[in-house]
Order: sequence, then structure tokens, then C-alpha cells
Amino acid sequence: MQHMYGCTTLSRLIVLQRVKPETLLGCYRPFWASRSISSKELGDDGLPKDYKLKSLKAGSRRLDTFLNRASGMSSSQTSKLILGGRVRVNEEVLTKRSYNVQKEDSIDVWIGPCQENSNFAEIERYEVVDYDVTDSGYDIQIKSWKKFLVENWRGS
Repeated sequence: MQHMYGCTTLSRLIVLQRVKPETLLGCYRPFWASRSISSKELGDDGLPKDYKLKSLKAGSRRLDTFLNRASGMSSSQTSKLILGGRVRVNEEVLTKRSYNVQKEDSIDVWIGPCQENSNFAEIERYEVVDYDVTDSGYDIQIKSWKKFLVENWRGS
């Protein structure tokens, strides 16, 4: 069976052949996986990325300010999350709003237990890729995941 791109399939082998364009009339177009996935669409592990890259402008690198900018929540909401033990930095629960985020920090915000299995929790995860000091404060580049699934560290 010959396809549009001159492919002849033999069992599981595909052999490419040169075919003149005029002989392709009336042929079926084969299904091809896209090879045009750019490096922007691939994550560090070679899989399609499931995060968003964001650039935040903040006056400081404090945890409460960072969460306010990254999540879009109000300052009072982020303070309640931090003081309530719903925020982890690098796998450790932090209750200090004054912690300064560093490069390669991983910040998890606990949303709630997974409905299907309470041993897991849904979180929002932010990873600090880099930051630059500017005249007006900091430009912080982050990776952001919504509805990330992890082990339930709160137990409820």
C-alpha cells in the first residue's frame, strides 16, 4: 500500500521511497506524529511541558510577597496559608512569611486532599528558575503548575 509521502508499509517496517508528485493524486494521507515540537514545548525530561513559565515583578523575595504575585491571591490569604502550615518550601513546611525565596526553590501550596485517594493532595507548585535585581525590586522567573498531585503531607 503506497501513501502520499511514498511510504510502503510492510508489517511493522516503513520504507521511504521517492515518488513523483503527479503520482500522488487520489492517495490517502498517512498519519504522522509531528516532528515540529520545538524545544520550548519540551520539559527538562524530554516530555511535553505541563507548566507555565512566568515572570513576576516584586519588591522583595519574601515568601508572602512571592505567593501573592505567583498565585494572584491577596496578601491576607497568602499570610493565612503560610501561618496555617499549608505552604512547603523544598519539602519542608514553613510558617515564616519572611523567608526569602532562592533560585531553585520549590514552593508548594496545599489546595486539598485528592477526592479519589486521600493519601494524595492537590497542590499548586512554583519553582524559582532565576531572579534579577532591578531598580524597582526583583524580576523573578518561575515555573508554575496548577493542580499538581503529591503525597498528602497534611493528612486531612
